[in-house]
Amino acid sequence: MAECAFHPGVETGVRCTECECPICPKDMVSTPVGYKCRECARPVKSATQYVKPKQWAIGAAVGLAAGISGGILLGWVLLMSFWFAYLGFGLFVGEAVRRGTGGHRTPGVAALAATCALLGAIVGGFGLIGLGLGAGVAAVYVLSNRW
Repeated sequence: MAECAFHPGVETGVRCTECECPICPKDMVSTPVGYKCRECARPVKSATQYVKPKQWAIGAAVGLAAGISGGILLGWVLLMSFWFAYLGFGLFVGEAVRRGTGGHRTPGVAALAATCALLGAIVGGFGLIGLGLGAGVAAVYVLSNRW
């Protein structure tokens, strides 16, 4: 009979279903696919929390394009006395970055959206209120599940 990989001297007939190492009852973790050792049963990082480098690059490119084009459009075409135009701008940039990163809603993606909105607002010549509203709304939109 095999000895436990984590407790030498303890005999066991059970093996981890993933790594096949012998485990004693102290080390067994019950899973839907059988018993696993504590190392293999550790939860993996959620796919919704991990943003791949390619997704960061696409999100940044889409966000910068949306921020700069939206900032120029709002700065040149609309009368900037309407504060809701800043809110719409922030929503536009936030949604562009969120979709560009594959739908992620992490704090890092929110910061990227706020940065893209801020750069677009600077290029568009927004005032301080427009800078704050656009960047703030973009970040809040990405972090919220619903607006």
